[in-house]
Amino acid sequence: MAPPSATLIHSLGHNTLGKTDIAVQSVLLAIVFVSVGLRLWSRRLQWISLRLNDFFIVVATLLMVGRYVVEILMVILCGMGLHSTEVSQVGGTNILVRFNKLTYAGDLLWVTVVALIQLSILNYYVHNFGQRTITLLSYVTTGLCSALWAASFFVTAFFCTPPKRIWLVDTPGHCGDRKILHTGVNASEAILGFFIVTLPVSLIWGMPLSKTKKAALMCIQVLGLGIIAILAIRVKLEFDLDPEDPTYGSATKSILSCIVPPLGIIVACLPTLEPAIQKIFRISTFPSPVHTSIYDPTFARYWRTTVLPGRRLEEPEMPLVTVNHPFMVKMGHLAPGHIQVTSHWEIHSSRGSARLDRSPVRQAS
Repeated sequence: MAPPSATLIHSLGHNTLGKTDIAVQSVLLAIVFVSVGLRLWSRRLQWISLRLNDFFIVVATLLMVGRYVVEILMVILCGMGLHSTEVSQVGGTNILVRFNKLTYAGDLLWVTVVALIQLSILNYYVHNFGQRTITLLSYVTTGLCSALWAASFFVTAFFCTPPKRIWLVDTPGHCGDRKILHTGVNASEAILGFFIVTLPVSLIWGMPLSKTKKAALMCIQVLGLGIIAILAIRVKLEFDLDPEDPTYGSATKSILSCIVPPLGIIVACLPTLEPAIQKIFRISTFPSPVHTSIYDPTFARYWRTTVLPGRRLEEPEMPLVTVNHPFMVKMGHLAPGHIQVTSHWEIHSSRGSARLDRSPVRQAS
């Protein structure tokens, strides 16, 4: 008999679910690499050092690659997508032991990647939305996400005592209810994810943005809600999973599982890609006295200084500007002349000017 791994590779031809799983993950992972690359490039174009939310996304991407490798091994070496009877006949019972080991590793990676994505999005809120309520809620939700990750990771890792019993059923010990475990984890992730996605919705509608940018931001929110819907579907599939046929039943759930983390990374990267997109399509941006984009590094400071709780929207605070006279004009004067425009729009001149004296702004100052 040929080695089990070689035989199962030959069985890949009629393993439709397994090939679909690999194809979907490969496409999504390629989009993830592009999104993360554009995110890092955007930071470089803005001369902004990498922040904690960027590091979270980079680590999540690396772990996502690890989970992608695990999924490929489960399909090629363990026959995920085929019925367990065929897998056992071809490779023996050792194949199922290997399958359970890889499933255990994949579950731990999945929980960690989802938590890193959530923490990255919340940290982005803290840095880019200066409103005190959003900042406070983001910190509270960060604590909840961290607690949920710790609980999910611990419960998944020690689902059986000892953990070895997860893949070696004959090992003395006991295990919990797998359906209750996965249902609890997925339901908690869906509820917390819904709160994270909808957290800045009310603030977005109050931003001084164009309708196009607001529509783009709302599309991101809709995509986030789509991820939550997938998590809800995973809960239902967990109840429909046949414990007697794990390699076949896990394939459908695995396809949905592999969609959630890549889409989460893409959603987390989309709000940061504007500088790179402008560079690629050679879109020029001109300075404006009003902050019209949440991607502006000074946007958070604008909200802190101009939008106060319980008050109406005031005029944004303007930077100081100094307009120097041409060099030839200053040649006939001992003191260097300049016009300084302050944030209160007062005009001061170091030399007399009949035109400025007649200006109502000059007289008012």
